[in-house]
Formats: sequence, structure tokens, C-alpha cells
Amino acid sequence: MIKEVIDMKAKVLMLTLLGAFALSFGAQAQQEVSTSQNLSGHKTIYNRDGSRWFIDIQGGAVMLPLGEANNKAEFMDRVSLGMPMLGIGAWHNPYFGTRLQLYGWRAYGFEFADAQKKDLNKYGNFFAGANFQFLFDLVNYFAPFKEDRVFHFSPFVGVGANYLLQVTEGDKFAPAIEGYDYLHGKDFDFMAPFGIAMNAGIQMRFRLHRVVDLNIEAQAIASKNNFRGTNAANYSGADVMALLTAGLSFNLCGSYFTEIVPMDWGLVNDLNSQINSLRAENAELSKRPASCPECPEAPAVTEGTKTTKAHYSNVFFRINSAKIDANQMPNVKMIAKYVIESGATVYLTGYADAKTGTADYNMALSERRVNSVRKALEKNGVDASKIVTSFKGSSEQPYEVNKMNRVVIATDAE
Repeated sequence: MIKEVIDMKAKVLMLTLLGAFALSFGAQAQQEVSTSQNLSGHKTIYNRDGSRWFIDIQGGAVMLPLGEANNKAEFMDRVSLGMPMLGIGAWHNPYFGTRLQLYGWRAYGFEFADAQKKDLNKYGNFFAGANFQFLFDLVNYFAPFKEDRVFHFSPFVGVGANYLLQVTEGDKFAPAIEGYDYLHGKDFDFMAPFGIAMNAGIQMRFRLHRVVDLNIEAQAIASKNNFRGTNAANYSGADVMALLTAGLSFNLCGSYFTEIVPMDWGLVNDLNSQINSLRAENAELSKRPASCPECPEAPAVTEGTKTTKAHYSNVFFRINSAKIDANQMPNVKMIAKYVIESGATVYLTGYADAKTGTADYNMALSERRVNSVRKALEKNGVDASKIVTSFKGSSEQPYEVNKMNRVVIATDAE
């Protein structure tokens, strides 16, 4: 009888702890059954562990689309192939990023050689520039969040500066000097080597690997450098360059965004119902007599009897995450305190839930989780020799509730 009461109290305590965990998990979300996995990206809450940095390397073509004489030239004569570009940037969340883009090449321009406008002179405008850009991923903004999405469509705008280095005509080279035309040895009031630049464009990004994307970009850059062959005779307008480039984007070490999934309040209510039911049963058992004459005595425990391993505590994780949340740190500290005071060895086993991810991915995820707990214990004073780790991925599920298997379980035996 006493054993039944003790077992019932233990069940009540365990369910109470699970209920408290569920409530703390769901406190950050609205009280609704649906999870944020079904919401648009801009309505989803993400772990903010930092920005996701990347480097772009691209090449392509540039041309000057405006200018009366330019339109008289053959199209392929106007296109300059090469156009190297280097970008360094970061995605601050899945749908907003910034980038510094550096570039430099040659843009061909044409001017009429005479008043009859029959013959054309071809100029090469050598330039360099930089733009700071703001990128908006429309797919991640409007569609539900998906870390391994294959296609992204991102408009961008930016501001920066261009510098006209030199101008060529045939085999003649001349520096771009304000107020003077070195090619023809005469004053030229409209030459302005340095100019503020504005740009806008679109980027299409295709995922090749977790760390490599294929980029295709089209953009226009407007500045006031007075490239030869871009404007009318008075050089009153802006220089506009049209660029089409392609290349690779390399995702560097940094945060991979993970979604914060709200707790299923149906689960919370179910746990509360179980707790209340067990409390009622416990109240009934407490009314029974303390002794039970008709019950046989329990057999004495002899040496060599197999004992059940003690369950220290659990450390739960969010979906697709190996980061220990603040509300789980008390469990880590409790494990650390027990191991330090008792001198016992703690056995950590990591798991992942079976309903998300592949078996191989979940195995790696459970390894990262158990290593996170191991490092946290060591930071809290536990000797590394007192920690034994293992990980089982989703091959074993210690709990019937799927979400509770995103866990590291600490025990005193393997």
C-alpha cells in the first residue's frame, strides 16, 4: 500500500515537471494548436544567434544602354565580357540581408565621329566602384520557413561610388582627369572621374549545397562620371550601366537560422489532465489504511540484485536545434551539482524526434545535443572524466510524445 502511494506521487511529480516544461516552451507563442511551421516567413520567430555571413564571387557582362550613338552600334560591340565582382555580406534573418559589393571593369561607349553622324568612335571606360546593398528575400518572406529551400528570389537596392580610371580609344590610353581630355589634348569640361552611385537589381539564388549557392544577378548602376559615349553633347544626364552576372556564394561559419516552434497547447492540456487524474487517484489511495495485514512481506534485497539506473534529469531542445535554452539551464546545473557532490559518473544520451529529419541527420543532431550538454556541465565544474556520452539519433524514442524526444537524458548508468 505504501509503495503504491509512493509510486503514485512519483508519477504526479514527473507529469508536473513535464507540464512545467511544456508551459515554459509555449510561453513565447500564441495559445493556438497550429505551429509556426505553417506561417509565412515574416510571421515566424527565429533563434537569433547571429548573422549568416557569405562571400559572393561573380563574373559576367556590362554595357551602357543609353546614349544616342550607342544605339547605332552593333549590340555585341557594346557588350564588355568579364565584369568581376566580389561581395561580402550577411543575412540577418532569413529574408533580410546586407552586402558590400566591389567591382571594376571596362564599359564601351560610342560617340559620333562627325556632324553627319555616320561614323562612330568607340571608347573604353575603365572604372572601379563599390556599393552597400540591402537584400530582400521575397520567397523566405512570404513562404513558410524552410532552411534547405532550393530557390530564392531577392530584389536589392544600394548606394556607393564609382571612379573612372581611364578612357581608351583604339590603342590610345589616357587617364580620366577632370576638365581635360587627354585622348585629344584639349579641355573637356564634362569629365568627372568620381561620382556617387545608386544601384538596384534582382538576385536569383539556387542552393547547390548547404554552404554553396549559385547566383544569377541582373542590376543597373547609375552614377555621374560622364563616361565617354553615355550622354548627349552637354553631358547633363547620369551614366547608367546594365550588368548581368553569375557566380557562386559561399556561406561562411555562422548562424543557421532555426525556427522557434510554439508548444502544442493540446499537449499541455493533456498533461494537465493526466496530472489532475493522478492527484485524484493519489487522494483516494491516501484514504486507505497504512498497513495491509493480508499483503505478503516484500522479499529482502540480497547482494547481486540488479538495480534500476537512476534518472538524474532531462535537457530538452527545440526542433532542429542543439542550443541549450535558458529555461533548461537549471536542469544542467542540477546534474552538475549532483555529480560534483557525489563523485558519481553521469551518462548522457542524446536523441532526436523521428518525425522530422532523416536518420543520418538526426544522428548528427543528437550528437551535437549531447556535446552541448557535456560542454555545459564542464563549464559548471564537472570533471570531463566523469562524463560519458552516447547518441542514438531517432533510432530509439524514449517518449511516446514525439516532441519530447528532442532531448538529452542523464542517468547514473549506461
